[in-house]
Amino acid sequence: MDGVVLGIVAAAVVVVLLGVVLLLVARRRARGSTAALRSRFGAEYDRVVRSYGRRNGEKELRARLRRRRRLDLRDLVPDERERYSRAWETAQATFVENPSTGLRDADLLVQQVMRDRGYPSERFEEREKLVSVDHPDLVEHFRSAHEVAVADERDEQRLEDRRQAMVDHRYLFDALLQGGDAERTRRL
Repeated sequence: MDGVVLGIVAAAVVVVLLGVVLLLVARRRARGSTAALRSRFGAEYDRVVRSYGRRNGEKELRARLRRRRRLDLRDLVPDERERYSRAWETAQATFVENPSTGLRDADLLVQQVMRDRGYPSERFEEREKLVSVDHPDLVEHFRSAHEVAVADERDEQRLEDRRQAMVDHRYLFDALLQGGDAERTRRL
């Protein structure tokens, strides 16, 4: 009987120890997941966590990653890149003469490049989330530029705001033309 009791106690200790080990491994993975998300998204991680809370914010960022993985993005061929580069030069020249029109053209041009690369183009919010996955260092520039472009359609914006929006659009435009290598056009 003592051997049976001793066996049961030993089995219980093993189960408890196994539970503690599994709990520690789960916590370490959770921290690793947080660290990986923070590393991947940078300032966007902080912005999303502030908006949603840590748990829901990380859930949102993981959902963005899953959505992005399902997309079949493609790089532009050299002829397309050249055509878009010329279109950008036209938008910039238009901006000099008519800042509102040039800014609107730049905003639409970024949308066209994204659509041609395979990003969904229906809603800005969806494009913004996907940009945050591929170009987390540029997503805030993208948001700012788009906000100014949309506001400029409703009323007058300061010329400096329009100029900065053009620069911000150019950051993402360059990254999109180059393809998947965000490091080539990294901006902070």
